[in-house]
Amino acid sequence: MKALLIMSIMLPGYFQPNRTTTITKDYLNYSIIKDDKTIGNIRVERSFKDGITEYLFESRAKVKILYSIEIYDKMGVTFKQNILQQASLFRTMNGKLKVNNTATWNGSFYHLSDKEGANGFLKQSVFCSTASLYFNEPGNVKSVFSEKFQKMVPVQKIDSKRYRINLPNGNTTTYTYSSGICTLVEAETDFANLKFVLNTNLNKAH
Repeated sequence: MKALLIMSIMLPGYFQPNRTTTITKDYLNYSIIKDDKTIGNIRVERSFKDGITEYLFESRAKVKILYSIEIYDKMGVTFKQNILQQASLFRTMNGKLKVNNTATWNGSFYHLSDKEGANGFLKQSVFCSTASLYFNEPGNVKSVFSEKFQKMVPVQKIDSKRYRINLPNGNTTTYTYSSGICTLVEAETDFANLKFVLNTNLNKAH
């Protein structure tokens, strides 16, 4: 029966070569918490198509310290055969552009750029980035690519389900997992200590 089910999925593709390849999408939604209050939300999407995995991360938050700060982040990361092909991070604060980073793989190394223009190179293959950490527990991974800092940052395993990333600016981010999915992020930022709490189950769409 299982073999029949597999064949029933596979065969139409063989007989209809012009048929569009099915895209599978997963979604995770988080509440951004500061001092036990919800101040924003995050949506992370993962899609699969033709051996390409893409992650889209979008967040909005409003923090009030001495004055209100509205932060918008959008991140797009693409992997092919488990190698990072492109990573971009776009961030605004109160509508002002703060970050516009891109890393692009040319087959040998990554071209890096920021909002000012070209920003050097990264001469190694990347297999994991901070965007992919929401869907993928790092396990024995020693470092991941930071879309914000445009460099590899170390991953420290705290226990069987918790991992800490030490950022170049001295801040840390801690990820907690259940069944391979990130359920909690504890993030030190330049303006506040925040928690990202998973508030829905993993959803699939075809």
